[in-house]
Amino acid sequence: MNERPSRLGLFLSELQRRHVWRAAIAYAAVAFVLLQLGEIVFPAFGAPESALRLLVVLTLVGFPIVIALAWIYEITPQGIRRTESPAAEPGRRGRPGSLLPRVAFLLLTLIVAAVLAWWMMIPARQQGSGTARSSTDAPVVPVTADPGAAIRSLAVLPFENYSEGGEPDYFSAGMHEAVVSQLSQLSALRVVSRTTVMGYAGSTKSIPQIAEELAVDGVVEGSVLRVADEVRITVQLIHGPSDTHLWSKSYERDFADVIALQREVAQAIAQEIEAELAPEEETWLASVTPVEPEAHEAYLRGRWEEQRGTVAGYEEAIRYYQEAVDQDSSYAEAYTGLASSQLLLGLSQPDRALGYLPAAREAAERALTFDETSAEAHAILAEVDRALVEAADSLREELQVVKLDLRIDSLDTAAEDWVVTFTEVGRQARRIALAREAETQDAPAAARQVRVARFMIDHGQYAEAEMMLRQALEHDSDQGEAWEALERLRVIHGDYEGAIEVQRERAGRAAGASETEIAALERAVAERGGRGYWEWRLGQLEQRERRGESVSQVSYAAALASLGRHDEALERLERAHESLDRQLVSLQSDPTWDALRSDARFRQLVTQMRRVPTPPPEPREPS
Repeated sequence: MNERPSRLGLFLSELQRRHVWRAAIAYAAVAFVLLQLGEIVFPAFGAPESALRLLVVLTLVGFPIVIALAWIYEITPQGIRRTESPAAEPGRRGRPGSLLPRVAFLLLTLIVAAVLAWWMMIPARQQGSGTARSSTDAPVVPVTADPGAAIRSLAVLPFENYSEGGEPDYFSAGMHEAVVSQLSQLSALRVVSRTTVMGYAGSTKSIPQIAEELAVDGVVEGSVLRVADEVRITVQLIHGPSDTHLWSKSYERDFADVIALQREVAQAIAQEIEAELAPEEETWLASVTPVEPEAHEAYLRGRWEEQRGTVAGYEEAIRYYQEAVDQDSSYAEAYTGLASSQLLLGLSQPDRALGYLPAAREAAERALTFDETSAEAHAILAEVDRALVEAADSLREELQVVKLDLRIDSLDTAAEDWVVTFTEVGRQARRIALAREAETQDAPAAARQVRVARFMIDHGQYAEAEMMLRQALEHDSDQGEAWEALERLRVIHGDYEGAIEVQRERAGRAAGASETEIAALERAVAERGGRGYWEWRLGQLEQRERRGESVSQVSYAAALASLGRHDEALERLERAHESLDRQLVSLQSDPTWDALRSDARFRQLVTQMRRVPTPPPEPREPS
């Protein structure tokens, strides 16, 4: 008696009879060739990354469709014909092959393929929308690098420490801080602050994800190896969005030449990205003041202790900085470090502030005698003066610092804000002041949180800033500054649909744009993307200006710059500088200005912002 074949056996034999295997193998071969050609040809013609992704999706989705067609039809010498159903087995009633089951099978396959294509294209749509993702979201897919694209923004990640013999991290941290500080002085470049990039030390995030979170074009990675008095530093420049390595170089020097090495690394990076330097910046990068090696060693240890941000750390840093100036009495940076630790120690202990602030002022002035361009020293003087002016009149008279009133009046400008906000010691001082304000409850909770959030945005801490803004709005939904900062966060990452959501949320919870205005914004973004957003924003500013309302020239310039109207944007920025607009501090950190950084007028404006006004001379008593 013949044994009846299994259902699986019947199915496999039917696949062979209908030539489905042959169709599958042929399709796989053709798909492989197409994908290989696409990977080679698309970048050569500048096709976007989405084109290659679409090709992959189409080849995968086409596979079940081809299999379904091979099951229903076959290719014969007479042409394409419907495959006949097998003859009915003996003892079973045969059923003629009707068209309806075949059509149903094909439709089901098409539906499944369509759902699969929709699901696979979700990441592409999310990336195309420009939605900012947090660190917990899926990794960012790299895009194709454009060789001609300029790099106008950088994040220098913390350097790896490969030193032998248990060499502590203070040396590699000092090298990293120096390179960040020196690149930050270049007006044609936006550099993420050291405080922000330190959050990526030991991070497992991909370079494209880091670049997106920090809104930068380029990422610098590096490593430091020190053996006795020999130093080796390796740096590489990466195009962030595409994860493409652009340049890499290693340097070997004696420890005595390490300061020159830091300048050389910064100069090489600037040359590689073709940053246009002002003559004074070129001179500054090329100039190196010799320092005693023992003094520099002590200075690096002092910076390491100071960055701990504790009272004990500041006290230990003062000891090392004092050792450095004892070794080299003309070492300007050591005097600056001494002043910064004394300032931060005084701010951290208000009851003992008057014991440290005069000494901080003296050390900062000493630093300026050796380097009158030191932004850190100017920032320390400004912060010391502020702290002293806040003291009681009787104490000021006792310390004979009444003359500081004149200095505060002269420094209460956007330039003073710039030099304080965008120096490391200035940032630390402001952070301490904000924390002290929170403890003393001198301002409503929402207002304090908005100030902290704006501070974070200015230094690239976007995720933390958003969390702080949300907390502020929970306390007080009428905080207009909080809504504006939240919208700015969306725009920084190119998430214009998210900016619309903020507008709608604001209109629902507080006073904001009208329904008609928001609808106009939605249409503009739907039709023209980011350009539509900025056209709408510019129209809003023009209406306010016509009504005689106060409009920030910096906000006006941002809209014009984003629309490519650079000359008009620069004119507005120059007006803002004349009127001492406080929003000018955004020139340092906001990606909106990256398109202007290569313009000579913009670089000149930044240079002017970095020059702290000289205090007026003290009135002389009549002789």
